[in-house]
Amino acid sequence: MMVKLLRLIAILLAILLLAFLGWFGAAKAGWLGTDRAAMIARYAGPPSRFITVDGVPMHVRVEGQGYPVLMLHGSNQNLQQWDPLAERLRAHYQIIRVDWSPYGLSGPDPKGEYSNARAAQLVSGVLDALKIDKIAVISTSNGANVALQLNADQPNRISAMSFSILPLERPSQTRAINWKIKAALAFHEKWLPYYHPKFYYRWIFEDTSHPGWDVPEALPQMMYDMANMPGVIPPQKAYIASNTRLFKTTDVGAIAETVKAPTQLIWCELDTVISQGPEATTRRFINTRVDVVRYPDVGHWPMWEQPDRFARDVKGFLDRTVGQISPTVAADQAGR
Repeated sequence: MMVKLLRLIAILLAILLLAFLGWFGAAKAGWLGTDRAAMIARYAGPPSRFITVDGVPMHVRVEGQGYPVLMLHGSNQNLQQWDPLAERLRAHYQIIRVDWSPYGLSGPDPKGEYSNARAAQLVSGVLDALKIDKIAVISTSNGANVALQLNADQPNRISAMSFSILPLERPSQTRAINWKIKAALAFHEKWLPYYHPKFYYRWIFEDTSHPGWDVPEALPQMMYDMANMPGVIPPQKAYIASNTRLFKTTDVGAIAETVKAPTQLIWCELDTVISQGPEATTRRFINTRVDVVRYPDVGHWPMWEQPDRFARDVKGFLDRTVGQISPTVAADQAGR
């Protein structure tokens, strides 16, 4: 009986080993990657369009009517990160969303330059192409750094700024990361740097959100689809390396001093990526008032974790700052 049991266990282990080797070989060979054309068909249907700026095809989506509001997603994300908020605001505002390079369906950049400064330059080019002058900006995570750079480059263009997850200081270097993610990072860095399975992205959402959140299947699927297109990982690593150098060599937070427009900061206290409190961040904005809204029970994804609450707070801020501008003036500023 024992011999039969051991033989069965050996057979099962052999099957698992063969399955793993088959998966590993296919992933290593690039057979499990996603196709860019298929992803464009899946994620860039109407009203999406592509606008080429300085040689870079930029994925852009414009919806709604009213005062123009630009939404900038975080790193490793794309404009679909804002789906819940866009759905709730497009009846009141003209929503402009962009995959800022090197993320989403935008790119590649023939100049090979991936940084906050370059991303802001390309986003500005999109606004120029759309003939949009003045704009309110909503941003999160590293998209907030791009928004601040856009403001520093063109301060007269920004009418209001709303931030969630604002990394003015270097992100925590000591935060506890789930052991599964640590192990997966080490394995993929050594053996499969250009491919990660979908469950890996689910772990990321679970690790950076509030406890018990039921992660919508669309989110890890979206990250998996975008991150496994051919050639996208090296530019993304180049961007992260550029951002890391900035935090190590410059006072990144000083850029907040250039902001003069009304500002909102939604601070998610269960976010473990940007772990310091809001006080040090708000002190950086010496030339404007910052309205702080605290979310004690939300992690890194407020637009998904608490979509109605988040939309209500963002809309309230927009209504107070740009909502009184008439549709005619908004249309004139949009060049229509």
